Amino acid sequence: MHKTIIEKWSKKVQKWGDKAERKEWGKGTIVFDSWEEFEKKIEHDKGLVSPGGAASMLGVSRSYIHQLEKEGKITVYRIWAEDVDWDSLPFWVKALVPKREIYGFITAEEVERVRSEMIKKAKDKIKKLEGVSKKKRLIK
Repeated sequence: MHKTIIEKWSKKVQKWGDKAERKEWGKGTIVFDSWEEFEKKIEHDKGLVSPGGAASMLGVSRSYIHQLEKEGKITVYRIWAEDVDWDSLPFWVKALVPKREIYGFITAEEVERVRSEMIKKAKDKIKKLEGVSKKKRLIK
């Protein structure tokens, strides 16, 4: 009886988790159902970082990285992995822990592309500000 109750609750927790996660993702998300599928896709990429690692490299927040993902300005590979050792969990924890974990990765090339775009925008802004100050000096 306990087993069926736990299984029902774990399915509900998983559904809630799946729906909540999918709402966060956006145009820049590619989802894989297994590690093998993911490894085939990224076998030629030179490096991977987590969204938190990408945020650190760019000097921005993780929420900004997720916003870029939502808008489709950066590609995040997400993997649904069922690697939780379900049998080793205590009875009372099973109802609270989803069976599948979600991992996210961004290629180093994507991070570098976003970095270059950020630098270009910053330089354009500096040029614009310098132009405004020159105009003010000419008016005086």
